[in-house]
Amino acid sequence: MPDSPSDAAPPRRAVIGRLIRAAREAAGRSQKDCARFIGVSPKRFAAYEDGTHEPTFIELEALAYYLNVLPHSLIYEEAERPPHVQVNELPALMQLRSRVVGARLKQARMERGESLKSAAQAIGVTSSQLDAYELGRRPITVTLLERAMAHYHLRLEQLLDLGIGPFGESQLRLEQHTRFDALPADVREFVAAPDSAPYLQLAMHLHKLSPSDLRGFAQALRQITQDE
Repeated sequence: MPDSPSDAAPPRRAVIGRLIRAAREAAGRSQKDCARFIGVSPKRFAAYEDGTHEPTFIELEALAYYLNVLPHSLIYEEAERPPHVQVNELPALMQLRSRVVGARLKQARMERGESLKSAAQAIGVTSSQLDAYELGRRPITVTLLERAMAHYHLRLEQLLDLGIGPFGESQLRLEQHTRFDALPADVREFVAAPDSAPYLQLAMHLHKLSPSDLRGFAQALRQITQDE
């Protein structure tokens, strides 16, 4: 059985390929550079962009890291760019991430009390294929991962380790930048102003207080203002 069912993969492959090409060109990277970074041939990488072949999720995550964009932007949305790192430990890192993603899929299946065979049938793979994905012996393609996520009711964020490791640190920075840009313009201007730091630190402190402590703080402020 092929990794990507024929009825769902072609249109999704085309979308993913278009997003990969757009992100690569925006980053000023060549197909050859990207292929070398994620460990595939230039011909295969070109096929990813053309939509005739599909990258694995781990390849896509590594590519997002290389292009300094969020993984989401190569599947669904646009993204920004975080700082960059070295390449020499990428194969080991990609293998580790493959195991982590597989473990998350297995955990989701076990929490549903579902057998390997039943889950495999629902996702559209064989039991041996799903077992290989869960153990990280075989990296899962994006469209199959989407099927698994839909079946287990998972979100992409649940498969990412935000803030953990090089990929996660870059993804977290981009998530923070994206949330910052979503703020109203006047709020962004206030937060970015150097002299706003004391007010932001106060807000952080107040955020940690319990409701009863906040009420006491408010009462103390009212008392001060009334005394004046």
